[in-house]
Amino acid sequence: MGFLQQDTNNIILDAVLTKEGRRKLAANNGTFRVTHFSLGDDEVDYSIIEKFGRAVGREKVEKNTPVFEALTNQNIESMSRLVTISNDSEAVLSTLSVQFQGSGNGDISTLTFANTISSNATAVSVTVIQSPGAGATSIPPEITDSVLVIALDNRFLSLSNARPFSTNGNESKFNVTARLVNGNPQFEFTIVPRVLTTADFNTFGNSANKTQITSMARIQGRQSGLFRDLTATLNKESAN
Repeated sequence: MGFLQQDTNNIILDAVLTKEGRRKLAANNGTFRVTHFSLGDDEVDYSIIEKFGRAVGREKVEKNTPVFEALTNQNIESMSRLVTISNDSEAVLSTLSVQFQGSGNGDISTLTFANTISSNATAVSVTVIQSPGAGATSIPPEITDSVLVIALDNRFLSLSNARPFSTNGNESKFNVTARLVNGNPQFEFTIVPRVLTTADFNTFGNSANKTQITSMARIQGRQSGLFRDLTATLNKESAN
């Protein structure tokens, strides 16, 4: 949904359905009902307020910010969702950190899988922790994640012992439920590579190295909207 700029005092909204929305509407069985919505500020450049101050910066944002049209691609629509925080003095939100399960080796952004041409391919167990922002002692309850959404390319990756709640083309999405550790949400899951073939590597392998395939995975908090992108490297065989 997006605003249409008009020369009148009326506010006109342009609303379009995503592919998933059109699919559900096409079912024509009475189950398509809009029960809630979210707002986003993807267009807003907040550095303008930092540069010109709250009063002047706000006016510049309101008058000069271009307004995005509605998009049908749910993967890029409303990337920056707005949230309501009951504590007006809250200055920082929260962060997501990713590590190999139990390793305690700090924040990571890459995953490596070996021997993916075999049924004995390696799997990677991952821990994701939501923590208070810098200087904060707790996470605002409105953005404390109880569910983490994992989006994977189903040609190459999947989640162990889990079924996707949504599949759109090559993308499958999974829900992972949190458990509280020291009062903070923690998510644990295992990403497993598909059993690939030499033909797969010849087709999808990196141009500089046909024994490797690079894929992406996204993790995103359902309540907070925070997300992290991970780069997954699938090796045809075990590294020497």
